[in-house]
Amino acid sequence: MGREPALWEGGRMLTLPVYLELGAVGLGALSGALHALRREVDAMGVLALAISTSVGGGMLRDVLLAQGPPAALRSSKFLLAVAACALLAVVFAPWMARLSRALDVVDALLLGVWVVLGLEKALAFHLPLPAAVFLGLVTSVGGGVIRNVLLGEPSTLVIAGELYASVALLCALAYVALTVGLQVPVPVAETVAIVGAAALRLLAMWRGWWLPARFDLLHLLDRLRAWHQRRHR
Repeated sequence: MGREPALWEGGRMLTLPVYLELGAVGLGALSGALHALRREVDAMGVLALAISTSVGGGMLRDVLLAQGPPAALRSSKFLLAVAACALLAVVFAPWMARLSRALDVVDALLLGVWVVLGLEKALAFHLPLPAAVFLGLVTSVGGGVIRNVLLGEPSTLVIAGELYASVALLCALAYVALTVGLQVPVPVAETVAIVGAAALRLLAMWRGWWLPARFDLLHLLDRLRAWHQRRHR
């Protein structure tokens, strides 16, 4: 399969290969199905979680772009990939449950892939850069948010924890800086953004990095003032 015909300024192609988008959908479905199996839901619940995790963000992206039916509904290959991965998760659930660490790597890679997929489609529609970055964030975290809502769990997006949405934002900004600012070839920018996002997400999980729940500027100024006074005694 080749690339879908989406053009941007200068006539450069700005969509990932179809097989990569299919792979992202399939791995997202696998991740969603395994989340469902850990909550011991039935087969239909597994399928629902697989679909929401894999294509939820892409559907939100396409709805916001108002380009007609979402891509996942216009082509049967996406839903077939979701169904196949959900079936694999159900059949091989005991074995796949042991691959939680590998799934962390997959989820981290998917975070970067979906950011780039959202960004490239937004840029192909000539959206302003801030809007394109926003659409990349929606695409990357949308599926996970829908999954957590269906499971009745707090979303990673709105609770304190390892860096997640912030990683997606940095990935989006890096991609825009490389392609728009530095005119780096698109495949190179895609690779740097995706690998960089995955590495930062995994490092944050390993080291336990997280953003503070709030930022108290006055408290920080008081600490700086006290430190300054100690130095000049």
